[in-house]
Amino acid sequence: MFPIDISCLYPESFAPCDLYKKVEADEFVFFAQKSIPFNTMVKEVLWENGTNTLYIQTNDIDHYFNYINNELTQLVKNPAVKSEKKAEAVYSSCKIIMNKVFEDPRATFINNACDLITPTVDLIISNDQATRHLIKLTAHDHYTYVHSTNVGIFSIALARIFFGANSSHDMQRLGVGFFLHDLGKCKLPLEILNKPGALTPEERQVVNRHPEDGSILLRESGYATEEAEIIILQHHERDNGMGYPNGLKGSEIHPYARICRLADVYEALTSERPYHKKRTTFEALKLIKEVMDDLDQDLINCFIKLFV
Repeated sequence: MFPIDISCLYPESFAPCDLYKKVEADEFVFFAQKSIPFNTMVKEVLWENGTNTLYIQTNDIDHYFNYINNELTQLVKNPAVKSEKKAEAVYSSCKIIMNKVFEDPRATFINNACDLITPTVDLIISNDQATRHLIKLTAHDHYTYVHSTNVGIFSIALARIFFGANSSHDMQRLGVGFFLHDLGKCKLPLEILNKPGALTPEERQVVNRHPEDGSILLRESGYATEEAEIIILQHHERDNGMGYPNGLKGSEIHPYARICRLADVYEALTSERPYHKKRTTFEALKLIKEVMDDLDQDLINCFIKLFV
């Protein structure tokens, strides 16, 4: 069975597939049949009873993600829907698909993620109010899929400000790279990914392979683009040549990767991690601006505007 957040079941629509409710650790009961109306009242009753999650059968996952993409695309385009509701729907949907990608990075799920990134990018580049709501929704914890969702949102919002009216930058293709920048981490052993202390030199070598692993996974899925390759491979490079995987320096590092690195650093600083406590937005931005001199100051100034 596959868990789904009930916030991603749209009350104006119908149940996309048979829905189940968990009653015990490994016991599920039938809750709702495919194609019956799933209205706001049903969702409110579930919430009031402490149920935020329902379940679908694993063979319905593709159908469910197609449903999310179709509904989300229509919702983002609907002028009658409030920006806050659009942001909440986009954020919940992104977390679900990113979670699945990092659990199982098969081509079909990477495809689902790429499809879902499209309405997300559309919302960010077309609706300032919704973007502000998305920034507020960025939950701070150490899960890789939440981190990737947040970095994707921050990066697209920053790229939109930084590049302005320059139409030569394809935001949809950038979005794939930003949201999937850490795709290679799905190859890391959990004991290394969530280690509370310092990594050994051997463990650091394993971690440092994730940009190349991510690039390979994306190419194998058939969804690699030049922009995504640049972002995935370069987002840990540093001006002084001490970054990885290729030790690039200065102008060798592409602006797309610099955008992702800045968003990545900020998200890490403001998240609760096994090895440090989260900082406030003010503390993180102050640290980035005053201490991390290898980050582009023009980018930092644009990034600060997201929180003003």
